[in-house]
Amino acid sequence: MRYGPPVGQRDPITMPREKNFDVDVALAEAGKTFWSQGYEATSMLDLLAAMGIQKASFYDTYGSKKEAYLRSLQQYADSRFTFFSQLIDGMAPKESICALINQIYEECISADGHNGCMVINCALELAHSDLDAQRVVQRALEAHENSFAELVSAGQQVGEISSELNAAATGKAMLAMLMGMRVFARAGATPGALRSLADQVLRLI
Repeated sequence: MRYGPPVGQRDPITMPREKNFDVDVALAEAGKTFWSQGYEATSMLDLLAAMGIQKASFYDTYGSKKEAYLRSLQQYADSRFTFFSQLIDGMAPKESICALINQIYEECISADGHNGCMVINCALELAHSDLDAQRVVQRALEAHENSFAELVSAGQQVGEISSELNAAATGKAMLAMLMGMRVFARAGATPGALRSLADQVLRLI
């Protein structure tokens, strides 16, 4: 089944294309910098160096630091949905849930695990004070929650998951626990502690 937000539910990344650089590749480099350093700690010098472009090109193409951040955040969210959808393609519902949770665990203990999730980082840093950032975060989190709920429901329909579970509530609980894993990873939790959290998520089903 498909993982991610329904078609048409995401704001497209629209930018001029006639440039002497690839606007999406440069945006992805900006996203990596925002992801590792956070919005406030990232300077224009950091962005220009990472993107390999001049200041005039930056403002002409992306408008502002905030606009570049929001676009890179959306690009990140879209890429994650694509990756997760491909990861579970052809899998049964319960197998899909296990694969997604184990993938997030592996990411948490990887060399980049201390970076956390860009969407969750935004939720902690900006979403409480910036409505534009809040909207991107809310859409992404709701899409993940709904996808987990749909997988639980699909698993119930084929008898893999107990029908006594509330699919919507279970999807919400899974998301909350996985968000916690990301935050703990940023805080330096050990692989053993993170594995314990992942196993707790799996016990929900």
